[in-house]
Amino acid sequence: MTDEKEPYAGEFMDAPRMAPEAIAARKRRNFWLGLALFGFVVLVAVTTVIRLSNTDLSEGAGFYYSNSDGRAPVGEAPALPPGMTEEQAAPPAGLEPGEAPE
Repeated sequence: MTDEKEPYAGEFMDAPRMAPEAIAARKRRNFWLGLALFGFVVLVAVTTVIRLSNTDLSEGAGFYYSNSDGRAPVGEAPALPPGMTEEQAAPPAGLEPGEAPE
């Protein structure tokens, strides 16, 4: 072990000093970057408000779908496609709710 007062003397460099022009340029870049970020946040907020104002959330579904009155009521099964029977639309054995797979 050594008895030096500064055991790491000469191993570290001083922090670099920036020129005043470089500091001013960095401040300008940060200002415009912050302004662009703020603009993006405003754009997302306005888009969200417009989408929410045009949506009827009272039935619990349909946020990303049209607000037409032709929707099936909540809890009612949708109509089957033409030519499909109830047996074809039924889930396979073992996938019924509450039924354990074999």
